Amino acid sequence: MDTKRLLDILRASPWLLVALAALALVTWWNPDLPVFLVWAMAKLALGAFLGYWVDRSIFHYSRPGSVPIGDAGPNTALLIAASMLRRALIMAAAIVAIGLGAP
Repeated sequence: MDTKRLLDILRASPWLLVALAALALVTWWNPDLPVFLVWAMAKLALGAFLGYWVDRSIFHYSRPGSVPIGDAGPNTALLIAASMLRRALIMAAAIVAIGLGAP
């Protein structure tokens, strides 16, 4: 693996270290809270997964990567940006809906 790829993978590692340190502190303070954290993370990951597939199934003809770049017209960038924004909003709505659901 080249150095540039490794640095790209590890670019968020300071945030991961801070999160792991906070998790260790919370675990020391109250050992029951990490179980709740894992449950919350599982719900959020499920929301992201479902939001992605809801977008793909509803808008199967309009994916961000399916806009032909070779036919670059004046609206190509707008179409790509709109489809990316649409997917982000659908995924965010699914994440919020599952996150606010029953525990």
